Amino acid sequence: MNSPESSQQRSGKRQILTSSGEDVLSSKGHWIVLSTFVAAIAVGFWLFSNGFLLTRMVLPDHSTAAVLPFSQSAPASPDGSVAGASCEWYPAKFERAIVLVIDAMRADFVTWSDEIGMVDSENGDKSDSQHRICPKPYHNRMPIINSLNQKFPEQTMLYRFRADPPTTTLQRLKGLTTGQLPTFIDAGSNFAGSAINEDNWLQAMRWQSLYACNVTESNKKSKASGYKRNLVFLGDDTWTSLFPEELSDTHAMENNNTLWNQQSEIAHGKRRGWARVRPFPSLNVWDLDTVDDGVLSRLPFFLLPPETDDESINNPEISAERKLWRQLVKQESMLTHSDFLTTSSGDNSMFSKNVGAEQLHNDWDVIIAHGLGVDHCGHRFGPDHPAISQKLAQMNQAIELIVQAISRSDKPTVLYVFGDHGMDSKGDHGGDSPREVDAALWTYSNVNWNTHEASKRIDRVLDATESILANLSLTDVLDGDLRSNWWLNTHLSDDYRLKDGKRLVEPVKMRSVPQIDLVSTFSMSLGLHIPFNNLGAVIPEFFASDSHGPDSEWGLLRALRLNAAQVMRYLEKYMDSSKSHGFSSEAVQSWRDMYNSAETSYRELADLVAHNSKAHEQSHVMLFEESVAAQYYAFLRVVLGTLRQMWAQFDSVLIIAGLCVIFEVLVALVLLYLVLRQDTLDHIVSILWKTGLGGAVAAAIAARSLAHVANSKALSHITQLEATAFGTVTGLIGASILVLSLRIVQHNRDEEAGSTIKDSVEDKGLGRSISYKLNAVALVVAAIHCLAFTSNSFTFNEDSIVLYLVQTLTVAVVLAAFKSTRSSSSDQQKAAGYRALICSLIVLVLNRISSYSTVCREEQLPGCTPTFYGAPSASISSLTLATLNGCMIWLVPYVIQHFLRRSRSDQAMLPKLWVNVGMRICMGMAAVYWILDSIDGTLASEVAASASASSSLKSDWSELRLVLARMSIGIAVGGGFAAWVASPFCIDVAVTAVSSAKQTPKPSKPQETKQAAIILGYGNAYGAAYLMFVSVVFCVLYTFQQPMGGIMLSLLLVKLILCVEMFDSLRDAVLGGSSAIFMVPAQMTLMALLAYLDYFATGHQFTLVSIQWSTAFVGVREMQLIICGVIVVFNTFGSFILTSTCVPLGVLWNESLGSQKLRLAPNAYVARVTGAASIFVAYIVLVSASTAAFAAWFRRHLMVWKIFAPRFMFSVPVVLLSFTVLFAAAIGFATIRVLRLGLSVGNAQAIVAHKIGQFH
Repeated sequence: MNSPESSQQRSGKRQILTSSGEDVLSSKGHWIVLSTFVAAIAVGFWLFSNGFLLTRMVLPDHSTAAVLPFSQSAPASPDGSVAGASCEWYPAKFERAIVLVIDAMRADFVTWSDEIGMVDSENGDKSDSQHRICPKPYHNRMPIINSLNQKFPEQTMLYRFRADPPTTTLQRLKGLTTGQLPTFIDAGSNFAGSAINEDNWLQAMRWQSLYACNVTESNKKSKASGYKRNLVFLGDDTWTSLFPEELSDTHAMENNNTLWNQQSEIAHGKRRGWARVRPFPSLNVWDLDTVDDGVLSRLPFFLLPPETDDESINNPEISAERKLWRQLVKQESMLTHSDFLTTSSGDNSMFSKNVGAEQLHNDWDVIIAHGLGVDHCGHRFGPDHPAISQKLAQMNQAIELIVQAISRSDKPTVLYVFGDHGMDSKGDHGGDSPREVDAALWTYSNVNWNTHEASKRIDRVLDATESILANLSLTDVLDGDLRSNWWLNTHLSDDYRLKDGKRLVEPVKMRSVPQIDLVSTFSMSLGLHIPFNNLGAVIPEFFASDSHGPDSEWGLLRALRLNAAQVMRYLEKYMDSSKSHGFSSEAVQSWRDMYNSAETSYRELADLVAHNSKAHEQSHVMLFEESVAAQYYAFLRVVLGTLRQMWAQFDSVLIIAGLCVIFEVLVALVLLYLVLRQDTLDHIVSILWKTGLGGAVAAAIAARSLAHVANSKALSHITQLEATAFGTVTGLIGASILVLSLRIVQHNRDEEAGSTIKDSVEDKGLGRSISYKLNAVALVVAAIHCLAFTSNSFTFNEDSIVLYLVQTLTVAVVLAAFKSTRSSSSDQQKAAGYRALICSLIVLVLNRISSYSTVCREEQLPGCTPTFYGAPSASISSLTLATLNGCMIWLVPYVIQHFLRRSRSDQAMLPKLWVNVGMRICMGMAAVYWILDSIDGTLASEVAASASASSSLKSDWSELRLVLARMSIGIAVGGGFAAWVASPFCIDVAVTAVSSAKQTPKPSKPQETKQAAIILGYGNAYGAAYLMFVSVVFCVLYTFQQPMGGIMLSLLLVKLILCVEMFDSLRDAVLGGSSAIFMVPAQMTLMALLAYLDYFATGHQFTLVSIQWSTAFVGVREMQLIICGVIVVFNTFGSFILTSTCVPLGVLWNESLGSQKLRLAPNAYVARVTGAASIFVAYIVLVSASTAAFAAWFRRHLMVWKIFAPRFMFSVPVVLLSFTVLFAAAIGFATIRVLRLGLSVGNAQAIVAHKIGQFH
């Protein structure tokens, strides 16, 4: 039967099922805006990073003793010998070496001046005070160096030891062991900057058998033939983090005969090589003595005979030295370590079954000792404090005792004493100021190595090198330090100036060498090969006294030729490994010309001296040798100068260009929000594209021209690609800013022209007043957040600052809500005000709870107590936290259901099945996963002895956890997301029977009953539908959070929902639901601050070490790079992903399905959502821009690479993720899908007709 009613029902059904909102809702403009902004911000970060983050590619190649670095066409030596004959590059000058690093030992700390007296001019004789000057606490405090220089000029040498910035210990140690220039990011190496993988002299000593020659009769005595050095390390634990394998103590292996014999078999009968490694914590700059005491207390084990030895007992000199060593130790508790137990106790950790006291004293090859007292004293007190004098005096006596021990040895031994960097006038370092880069190097040996005759030849070589460099047009490549090999110690003289500028102390002239020159010098003087990536030159004094081979080749020439060939081999390999090596064709040609010229001269020399062993004694041949040596030395200096400019210097032009682009994007986002209050995205794009395209082309052409000028004047190394990208983006965004600004001015004029008196009065009402005040508070909060990066202490305490800011803004909302309850004119508005007040108070409490979950940065200790894992020292979450995490299974669905209940959206099928069932199962499986992980971790530590039982238990639970994690994700994606895609709306129709009769005392006829329909969820249809999407995203993120992180992420979702309800209620209370757009800045600022707050609460800091790498294997059995990387991103940036997903909820919440503003102007409604998103992302970009700007400003700060640079680096993925998640997933996909489906559903009558039709 076809009744009119059934026809209407079928018509409604067809309208529901076949209508589409795509015809009226366009997303084209949205995607254009998204792609433009993402590309622009990415270019900005790229340009800034290219100028700020020092970068180079690390080659995995290693030098070997068996292969010399010469090309196939070049002879290895004048007699044509090859490495196989001797199995070494250069015969060892010394059998043993001691490296004593005095951290922050500046050049003037060790320079002696006879003009500086020890009598205070104020207290001494007045006539004498005219000639005697009271020294600074750090001058003339190391007299042993001057004394030995005077007494043994052929055994000692003092250098100015110039460091390459950044002058931080970690970067300096990399350069001092590999011979490379320091960079922040070494492509191909561990991103966290822990272990050094490239070739270095520690590997050559400890892994010698891997790169050695086969043992033959001709080379069996050579240390290059599988000789593994006995190594001692004492001091700064930075070394052990950089070289975990090379600096691995062998004490445990020595006590296990089986392992020790196996080590011997691996070495094929060659020397096994023992190691004693004693690292001490280096981060507490307030501790002046622990590291130094650890070094000084243990050096006697190796420098003095055993206490039970007859030589030690019967020699009063050794007994006196032993007593002096102990007096140098400031902390008596240091001597209670098990290292100092008697050997009879069996618990001594210094001696072993196979390596006893005699072996430790007699058989060591290299000792590395790194003290930190001077550096820590500078950081704590500054160099002008008397404490620096005490530390220098302590080091002076230690050097004296070491020299005495070396002098007694019959083995040629060399001592290197140097600082890895200097310190400025405040005691800090990290930048490139003269006092920070000017360290000192002093060398001593018990044999003559720097003869007077050799010194004359060196002077001629250095003069010839300067002459070669002076004739080259390389003013932009070579600074004064590379052009000249001498330096005037003006730090010494500058400290004693009168007011008129007159110097009371004359500067001291001294030899100057770059720090990386130590690598090739140290290596070849010990008979090792030079590391493959080395860029330093040998220090001439170490080799100029030698002659080698059947033709008596001059040692310095041999060393420099080997050095130059090694560097040229590295350059060719580097260029072959990467087409984008960045070397200019002019520079490459210059290198090759200089090297080939030197090689040609060398061949001429080889022909001259061939078969004439006495030719080297002839003066004209000696001058020829010096000339060839100068050519090699000049080549090495030109290469170093070129690469130093490319790799170890900031590019200010690129930094400024990147900052300009970032700030342009920030301004454009704010203007976009203002324009979208009255315009649509499609309309804006239609009026922008021509202007933007023209601006992009014009700016790109101009930028390429400016780049050429900058390169020609050596102002920058900006490439044409970088210039084109900068010009294109700057022109496009700049033109857009101009057009958007004009559009805003036009809108304001139109509003003024069409405004009425009523509108003017309404603008001065309560609603506008509260909106403006909240936005003003938000603006101040944003400014404070940005200014937090003006200080390193504020930066690493950002978690506390963010808590203060988010609570401040929330309190402002509390006050606004309270005021609305007192000023609202209707009961409905008052009720809305009370809802806003309650929500804001709850957010305040939850924010405080979130602040109790924290992990601590190194800089925050000991004032910070980590709570994220339940105990300060724990690395696995406690069972209590894991169990508490399970409570979130009830809390989160309950909160979602509670807010859906207000609009009766909870009665629909989707929330019933997904929120009540699917979501709880999904979260429950994730919670059980972490409970089992906690139990498994606890059992693993308690039953380690029961290997079989524990491994079995762990294996079973590991598989169970794997299943739980995968099922949790499967339910979230395959269940919740699939259901949402199929039917996102939480609406239903309840049909009831009602009487249509009027109420009369005595009805005259029977009452007529009719059906009435109530649409459940109609008033919040769009908000409820989008909340279902948010809940699915939350469940995915929740699975990858550790227990405390899961708790905090759950509280974040609750706070975000409360924030949405809070501002919606506040708008209803003070604006009557109109002009809701005016509170968007304050709302988006609060949501962004919540994301930052809960980033810290979920167990993260803006440091690489805080990344929870273990979560990469949640639901994964083995390492899968992409999947594991995505999981780590979800874990690390989960708070930003979740908050970005919730941003559209602030506009969609409580939006009725029959909303006229949406149905009449759907594209304008999408513009409102995009406008809110623009403000949210603008806050993230503002913080990012601030981190970049202050990182650039403090680029020479001590903490730039530890604090400022990592903070900027983390801001990059935060911005890109926020952009992508919010504009692409949240708006481009979810929001537009919900709106299109809502528009296609039809009006209320069609919904009711469709529902009633289902009953017939």
